[in-house]
Amino acid sequence: MSKQGIVSASEVSELRPGFQDWKQQAELQKARAVKALQASLRMYELNEKIKSTLDLTTRLLDLESEAELFSEAVNLLTSEEGMGFRDASLLLVEEDSLHTACSTLERGKKVFTAEGDHRYARWLAAEGKGEPFPGGEDDQELMVTLRSRGRLLGLLEVVQHEREKVLFEGLDSFVEWRRDLVTRIGEVVSMLIDNLRLNQELKRQSTVDVLTGAYSRSFFLQRAEDEVNRALRYGRSLSLVFIDIDHFKEINDEQGHLAGDMVLRELGSLFRRNVRNADVLGRYGGDEFVWLLPETDLEMAVCAADKLVNEVRVQRFELSGKGTSRAAISVTASLGAAGLLPGENVEDLLRRADEALYKAKAAGRDRLVS
Repeated sequence: MSKQGIVSASEVSELRPGFQDWKQQAELQKARAVKALQASLRMYELNEKIKSTLDLTTRLLDLESEAELFSEAVNLLTSEEGMGFRDASLLLVEEDSLHTACSTLERGKKVFTAEGDHRYARWLAAEGKGEPFPGGEDDQELMVTLRSRGRLLGLLEVVQHEREKVLFEGLDSFVEWRRDLVTRIGEVVSMLIDNLRLNQELKRQSTVDVLTGAYSRSFFLQRAEDEVNRALRYGRSLSLVFIDIDHFKEINDEQGHLAGDMVLRELGSLFRRNVRNADVLGRYGGDEFVWLLPETDLEMAVCAADKLVNEVRVQRFELSGKGTSRAAISVTASLGAAGLLPGENVEDLLRRADEALYKAKAAGRDRLVS
């Protein structure tokens, strides 16, 4: 530097490399600061999404079918008002393979087995051995196992947008946060799948009589009311048959209730073999059954019921005796039939069929009265 304080050209040349380094460092710091700010804003945005996601998740609790649950769960993960992932897939385990239940990915293959060198095969192999699975092919992809009450249900898979990968590259806390979030959503979905299947089983048990395989009384009455309303609305025929097993109490008293249950079980099977797919068979209570015949007038119902009387009459029931001895018994049934009249309701139809049944019993049983 000269005595007048002026920097010479040679001195400027000596300072330029250091200045360039400083400038590059400043620009790098600026870029890092901008990226950190963008990441912070995105984290804030995602945190806000979590709040709305909680509201969206509550919608899943009201769904009544697995198909609706899967669709809503995938929408929750991929929609803008949800988590905003690029893609999401939900796959369920059936036997030894994975079946795509719902996915935003366009792919022809819907079923994946443990054979081959793909991520689903590796996942199935790891789960089969009880080993932890890494959770994805790369940083964009995350795979979460769905499990409830110790049972393997399936797999939840999400793929983030490329911009998210670039934005959060190197931010380990975000990667862990994202994994934890998807894992928790997977836990909710697992619980809801399990609850839906449990409710379906309970519903099945409430609609079907376990012993005979016929519909329960409450479910039969619901179906009967629907069929009566339909028949009246469209002017269609409808008939109902009451079935009562003759002297059934004697079987319980003389042979025991286990023998009585066996007879009811086999009679239920016999009845179900003799009714049409469109018919509705219910166990009304004890040894009483009801048989609803849509699109069937009384004359046709009487023909079908007469056949059933004969089927019961020739059926033999083998009862287990002491040791290796076995005894065979036969039973008969009394039936009462009625056809729906204009202006009637379910109670009217049931009452007239029950009155016909009473007449069949009074006339000597083992017969049909209409």
